[in-house]
Amino acid sequence: MTCINLTHGQDFSNRAAIHKLLGGNLQSGITMATKAKAILLFKNAEELYSDYFYPNGSKDYCLYTGIGRTGDQDSVENHSYNLNIAVMSHRQQGKALLLFEKRERTYYFISEYRLTGTHQNMQPDDSNTMRRVFVFHLEKISDSVEVAITE
Repeated sequence: MTCINLTHGQDFSNRAAIHKLLGGNLQSGITMATKAKAILLFKNAEELYSDYFYPNGSKDYCLYTGIGRTGDQDSVENHSYNLNIAVMSHRQQGKALLLFEKRERTYYFISEYRLTGTHQNMQPDDSNTMRRVFVFHLEKISDSVEVAITE
């Protein structure tokens, strides 16, 4: 087993570099790392519902919208349902929540977070149909984290 350190602001040339290091789905906004005990969250300011940091742009707390572009995110019929449930149960699973942000073509490690609460909201999906979404309340744990990598 190898350990790597991730620090706030550390940059990755693309998603493939993160995938090579930690594993997981290259396309998904929330993905289970396959090489570490972690759930990877990706923030993209270009998305319709970019995630909200507060207060005044601080990275200490944020609201992060669950995964799933169509249909109700709380429906077991939704293919992303299990990923949303994984975020809600990350502490019980012993998995870190690691947040990355895409800026233009580069990805940056923001911090490790933990879930402090959740609520649901109504948002239009990709076909402009209103649906229920999860909104995760996250609190920063640390700007740097040591991650154990399993090959």
